[in-house]
Amino acid sequence: MTALIPPTLLLALTAGLISCASSPDVQARATAPLSAQASPARDKDFAWIRGVDVSEARDAELHGVQFRDTDGKVRPALKIVKDHKFGWVRVRLMVDPDGRYGLAQDLPYVKAMLLDAKKQNLHVLLDLHYSHWWADPGGQWTPPRWQGQDARALETSVYDYTRDVITQLRAQDTPPDMVQVGNEINGGMLWEVGRIRNDDMTTFAKLTNAGVRAVRDASGGPATTPPVMIHIAKIGDAAATVAWYRAFQQAGGQFDTIGISYYPMWHGSFAELDETIRALNAAFAKPVYVAETALYWAPNEKGYTNVPYPQTPQGQLDYLRALSPVVQHAGGHGIFYWGAFWSQSAKWLSAPGWTDDDASRRALFDDDAKATPAIDGLN
Repeated sequence: MTALIPPTLLLALTAGLISCASSPDVQARATAPLSAQASPARDKDFAWIRGVDVSEARDAELHGVQFRDTDGKVRPALKIVKDHKFGWVRVRLMVDPDGRYGLAQDLPYVKAMLLDAKKQNLHVLLDLHYSHWWADPGGQWTPPRWQGQDARALETSVYDYTRDVITQLRAQDTPPDMVQVGNEINGGMLWEVGRIRNDDMTTFAKLTNAGVRAVRDASGGPATTPPVMIHIAKIGDAAATVAWYRAFQQAGGQFDTIGISYYPMWHGSFAELDETIRALNAAFAKPVYVAETALYWAPNEKGYTNVPYPQTPQGQLDYLRALSPVVQHAGGHGIFYWGAFWSQSAKWLSAPGWTDDDASRRALFDDDAKATPAIDGLN
């Protein structure tokens, strides 16, 4: 999610397009053709997803934030999610985060979150960042444990890491229902090795395919293998978005579903969103999801002037009520709201150098940690 990156990196949003190798048998599996792997499950009903990113919720609660429902009563974060008819949650997973800048989501944290999600009977989209830091079009940071590896070693690292994650989640009976390999990977991932250069996606696609393969290998067969999403953030340009996925396919990149970010202050109008979803459907015949969206319930701290709805609780609600039919009528399959629980961050956010808390203005909870009316905006 780009808005959390310091201002100098935010400027790179529109310019985004521009461990050691293990044993030989594991290396062979990590680089084998995907045609030899299990096919992803196709029989789950993902007809329309109402989702919310809850990645900060557990961290906030552990630091004393008491989330309140619209009636003012304190309830567990994921209980509020379930009670307001969300069927899905999205949870990011970082590689060795240090806990600062909102990045507490290491594997133990995510395992605990998925246990909470299971208690509420919520489906999970697991968002693999493959980074210790915010991964988005402006930066795809290789985690320290993998720095210095060449492309082949990185493939093995991605494969081994992903397979271990899925294996551990299955072992506690919380397998994810969909898996995102990379986050807003317009310009590739695991820079510099996996950066897209001169429109050449070959190395990048090998890295994502290692993650896809690991998900399939670790999931116990086709019937229990979750669909894999490839997620980018384009700037209101249907032709360029389709061209990106075509080039990715031509480079050998594998994916089952398409995820796009849509923030109206960055990514164009509803009409452009409609055009993009329709074009993706026509070109690929794969489910398309708005994997991230959000809008303000209070005036933003970034100075954006092209916010299309009033920056009020009612404006935030009206935005989501208008967004859902746009995505549905275009043939999209669902929406995930980003940063819903980014509230009372003074209690849990350690972010030296950040001078604002713009994300809190877009949460689904106000400064008293009370749910805004927009928590029902996707119903």
